Formats: sequence, C-alpha cells, structure tokens
Amino acid sequence: MVAITQEELQKRVAVIKRFRELLCEQRERFRSYLNILDKQKPVIEKGSAEDILSHIEIEEKMLSDIFSIQKVLTPLEPLYRTSIKTVEAPDVAKIQSALENLKTEASLKVKQNRDTLEIRMNELKEQMEVLRSNPYTRRSLHSMGGESASFVDMEG
Repeated sequence: MVAITQEELQKRVAVIKRFRELLCEQRERFRSYLNILDKQKPVIEKGSAEDILSHIEIEEKMLSDIFSIQKVLTPLEPLYRTSIKTVEAPDVAKIQSALENLKTEASLKVKQNRDTLEIRMNELKEQMEVLRSNPYTRRSLHSMGGESASFVDMEG
C-alpha cells in the first residue's frame, strides 16, 4: 500500500465530509419534497386553481434545489471514491441508500399526483361540456349587446 502524506489525508477527509454534508442536505430536500407531494393530492382533489399553482411553484423550486445539489455531488463522487480507500466513511453508504429510496418514493408520488390531476381535469372538462350544452346558459338575444331602446314612450 502506498503511504500518503498527512496533507493528502486531510484533503481526502475534507472531501468525504463535504460529500457527506451534501448527501445529508440532498436527503433533507427530498424529504421536504415528499411532504409537498403528500400535501398536493388533497389540493388537487379540491380543485382550487390558485392552490394548485402555488404547489406547482413550490414543487418547481424544490426540484431546482435538488438538481443544484446534484450538480455539486456529481463531480465530488469520483473524489469520494478515491478518498474512501484510505479513510473510512461507513455512514455515507447508508445516506446514499436512503437517498435512492427517497428518489423512488418521490417518483411514485409524482405519478400518483399526476393521475389524480388528470382525473380532476377530466371531471372539470365534463362539467364544462354539460354547461356548454345547457340551453339556459347560452346568451339570450337581449343580452347580445345590440342596440335596444333605453326609454319607453308612454304618450304615444
């Protein structure tokens, strides 16, 4: 085995610590994302457009944060792999495993929410069709905005 200097060992330890911190941060982001997804289903079922929009905005921000952390993790991973040979970091593997589980769970919840949203959209489309076909909801000739009398001649 090749001996490494104390400085090299410190660099490797620093890489592992930073990698672990980023993994923990990513794991917390995914947990927050899952909480948002859990709360999103009842909002979709209620059908409030403003609430759905706000949830979508929060979801987009959360995904952006997750991808930002992932951009930092990607180049750190090869450094981590080379550093792990000389320094022990057993909890990092557990964090990575938990992160993969969270990703899988998030994917399932996103699919469920999409399905719920699709069902709700179809219900709303059906309601709109019923309203369109209802003759009482159509505009009458009097409400078309044409010229009409505004005074009635009572003497005449």
